[in-house]
Formats: sequence, C-alpha cells, structure tokens
Amino acid sequence: MIKKKNKKIFYLFTIFIIILLFFGLANLAKIEKKVVEKYPNLRFAKYLFKTNPLVNKISNDYNTKFLPNTQFVKLNFEKKKINFKDKYYKPPNDKSIGYKGYGTFFIEIYKDKVLAVDFLGNIYSVDDYKNSATTKDLESDLITQRVFDILVVEDILYVSHLTNIKSCKKINISFSKIKSGNLNFEKLFESTDCNNKGTPGRMQYFIHENKKGILLSTIGGAYDKPGHVAQDQSSIFSKILFIELESKENYIYSSGHRVAQGLFAENNLILATEHGPRGGDEINKILFKRNYGWPISSYGEKYSFKYEKEPYYKKNHDDLGFEEPLFSFVPSIGISEIIKLPNNFSPHLQNRFIVSSLAGSSIFLTMFDKNFSRLISLEKIFLNERIRDLKYDFKNKLILLALEQDGELGILSLK
Repeated sequence: MIKKKNKKIFYLFTIFIIILLFFGLANLAKIEKKVVEKYPNLRFAKYLFKTNPLVNKISNDYNTKFLPNTQFVKLNFEKKKINFKDKYYKPPNDKSIGYKGYGTFFIEIYKDKVLAVDFLGNIYSVDDYKNSATTKDLESDLITQRVFDILVVEDILYVSHLTNIKSCKKINISFSKIKSGNLNFEKLFESTDCNNKGTPGRMQYFIHENKKGILLSTIGGAYDKPGHVAQDQSSIFSKILFIELESKENYIYSSGHRVAQGLFAENNLILATEHGPRGGDEINKILFKRNYGWPISSYGEKYSFKYEKEPYYKKNHDDLGFEEPLFSFVPSIGISEIIKLPNNFSPHLQNRFIVSSLAGSSIFLTMFDKNFSRLISLEKIFLNERIRDLKYDFKNKLILLALEQDGELGILSLK
C-alpha cells in the first residue's frame, strides 16, 4: 500500500515538474522575445554561447557600434507601416535569383510624397511619411507578373517588370505620367526573346553620347546554374542595357553581370552593386563596352561549395580581360541598392555612398578614391531589417529605406 502511494506521489511529482518546466520554458521564450525586440543586436547571443571559446567571438566585434551610435554620428531610426494589399503579405515562394518568399517593394520620392510599388504592380502614394504615413492606392492599368524596380524622371514613373503571356516571360519597362487619376502605362521597352530564368533589374536615368535614356540591368541564369548568356553578346540577359527615350532603341552597355541589385548614375559615373555567388558580392564601376567576367571570374564560389581543393570560378579578372570589382564582399552581405549621400547630411560623412543589404540586414557607409578606382573605407550599420531599396530626401535630409519583411518605410535621420 505504501509502495503504491509512493508511486502515485512520484508520478504526480514528475507531472508537476514537467508542467513547471513547460511553463518556465514558455516564459523564457517570451522574455527572450521581449529582450530581442528591445535589443535586436543580442540575437547573436545564441551563436556566442553555442561553442567555445566565447571570448574570441566577443572580441570579433571589437569597436563595433550599434544604433543610435555609429563611428562618427548618431542616427535616429524610425519605421512607418505602409498599408499594402493583403497579397503582399502572402507572396508566392519565388525561387528565382534574389527573390524568395518575401513581400518586396520599391520607393521613389515625388513632390513631398513617397511612391511605392509592390512586387505585384500595385502602386501607392505614401503621404506625410514623416508623421502618419497615410497610404493611398493609385489606380493603374499596369499588367505584370512581377516588378523589379521603379524610377521617377520629372513627372514620369518608369517600372521595370516581368510579363508572362502564354508561358513566354519577357522583360519590360513601362511608363506613365504621374497624375491624380488613373496611371495609364505605355511600353518603352519589351524584350523580343522569352527567357524563363531571365528578369529585369534596376534602372537609372543616364545621358550617353548626348542621348537621354534609361540604364537597365538584366539577370540571367539561376542559383548554381549560371548558364552562358552573360558572355553571349547576342543576348540581352546578364547585361546592363542603354535604352534611348526618344527612339526606344537599345544596346548593350556592359556585360558579364550576375545579378545587379543596385545601380547609381550621375554625370559620367555609373556604379553597380551585384549579387555574387557564395562570398562574391561586388561593387563595380561600369564602363561602356566592358566585360565584368561572370560566370568565368568571381571571388565567390558556388553555393554548393564543400571546401573543394580547386576553385570553380577563376580568381582573377584583369588577367583574363575582365574588369576587376572595386570591392568584393567576403562573406557576402546580400547586397542591394547603392545611393550617394550628399555632403550636407553631416560634416563627418563627406563623399560617402550608402550600400544596403538584404540578408546582411545592414547598410554600409562607403567611400571611394577620387577616381573611383578603389574603396577607401567601409562602415557597417546594423538595422536588423532586409533593405530592398534606398532613396535620399534632399529637402528634409532623410535617408529612406524599403524594409520588405513587414512592408515598412524606414527613416534614418541625424540625432
């Protein structure tokens, strides 16, 4: 009888301990969530405590600053919710290069407003974005499968996008005059060839040989299967194209690109940020008719890399007749857009460019030499957000960011 009672007590005690452990772990998870929300930079704590030596891992972040502090200025970081349509938050799991199951959108500044276009082609006006950030839907007749960038030149909105008609995927640039009513789009460019793996990319306004036009980056290949279109001069894919606005004629401006996710153009300077394979993201200075080596040369390796003895890609560009990158990120940062930061933003940040990242969840303050032949400095600022797009508000001295995970507009300002 005593033994039965002891067994019963033992079972009850065991159940009690299990319940305590369960609720203790649940509360611990809640506490961890609150701590991470307040101090996002502590996410790496799990990694720190996994293996020894811990001291070496902590020392790896020597002299690193976290917001609001950077090396030389303090920055405010705000986020404003954009009210996208429901489908934005339930995107298809698109496994094409650079686009997975995230809602994606692109931004432009137009007359004290932010224009936002989501990956589905829905167009929004974000009014009073510094305060309430009221979102208004704009009606349009744009037909697209996916949007890859937007650009405003004067009163014209340009959209680079993909169409898929009768299983024929083509890259396009459509444009519409910006007005309060419906946006009526016309075609500036449409590829003649179908390519199931190729997509359009970034756009920039540019004047080449006294002709006004649009630079458009294009993408070809897939993941660890780069294909040969990048080196095929009869193909428009994996290139940067120049499309004349008046005649609508187009030609290859540069070749040998993998995935140009960022593009900057001012006067005669063109810079491109490019997704490499594993450990091969690049910043390139783009020159007319030059070749940038993909998929022959790269300082990265295949994603399926298993610490092989021999590299898959050539580890040199110049000796093979290709242009060397200004900088290659090893490891990769999931590079995205690049913009110029005006000198009036801060006396401590002169001649800086901002490079954004996706998986890296950061922006990078970069400085080049006067000839844009090399990178002089690079400062990482961790934001804990996937940043798809960047713009600078000259009037209000604000850095605007498209934060794609939760569909928010990020705002960086001097503190």
